[in-house]
Amino acid sequence: MAELTCTLSPLVFAELYRLLLADRRIGDVLDDRLDEIGYDSDWLRDRADDYDAKWADIAALLEPATVHDYALPVEHSLLATWLLAGLRNTGDSYDLSGRLLDAVQRRMTSEAPLVGARPPSLSPVIRGWTLGMVAGALDPGLPMVLAHEPSDPHIAEAYRGLVEQVCHLEGVAEPWPELAGTALFVRTGGLAEALRPPPPPPPNRGLQYSIDLLLGESKPQAPLHIWERLRVNWIKWVARRNVLTHVSPDAVAGLTFAASAAQVRTWYQVEATVLGITQFICQEVSGELLDTVPAALSHDPWEYLQHDVMVWT
Repeated sequence: MAELTCTLSPLVFAELYRLLLADRRIGDVLDDRLDEIGYDSDWLRDRADDYDAKWADIAALLEPATVHDYALPVEHSLLATWLLAGLRNTGDSYDLSGRLLDAVQRRMTSEAPLVGARPPSLSPVIRGWTLGMVAGALDPGLPMVLAHEPSDPHIAEAYRGLVEQVCHLEGVAEPWPELAGTALFVRTGGLAEALRPPPPPPPNRGLQYSIDLLLGESKPQAPLHIWERLRVNWIKWVARRNVLTHVSPDAVAGLTFAASAAQVRTWYQVEATVLGITQFICQEVSGELLDTVPAALSHDPWEYLQHDVMVWT
């Protein structure tokens, strides 16, 4: 599989920045964030216009087979993610994500010859105030290719593998082979434990400690109904994972290997698990970016990013 990179259409950035500018609740926080790299709201408004002009220049040229060729380099997604990370203490980002996707899809349908298509470069998603791109067509919000990865290279590599596995399963008829779903469970648990390693014994609650900590951190970062879905999904999650990896039944949880294996063979059965680890990874990224400016964004990044959106007349 070719490397997945968060390269999005200029339309995504035009609509995202206009949505941010229109939200009065975050105006002061957004201004402070922009000021950190020497910009202001007028600058952001001008950039939205630049991206919109670029979209107008290319929209009629787009075809399903070549639409990705018109996506912008990942540095544009990185800048947007850094701006979004500064808003992580203003609530959750699910509403913004939904409004962004709706705006992009509406304009794509009316202005580009891509009716019925959902190309990744025009499928943005925001989780935990981290911008990403939806790869494939298995789900409208997953799997999410990140614009910026966690600083731990092992976690970043493991998450990329998870995304690739979900993309692979798009082409596999359900019910999947049992090991396909089991692999998702094993990788997800490993990522959760790596994100928040449990302390050494005594006492040592192992992976459950990691999950409980991550769930607590995600409560302000997700709408209540989504958070409750995640909480319910993870109640017996460790026991299910352990039965899948160790095979022996769990008498306390009332789980057998056969019963657990039967629960990982469709996307519906594993979606909440993938959604959960995506949320945990994304809130980790925005947390890391909150007080850090990546080297690629230092020294006026627009000085070189602007060349990607120039419209030649």
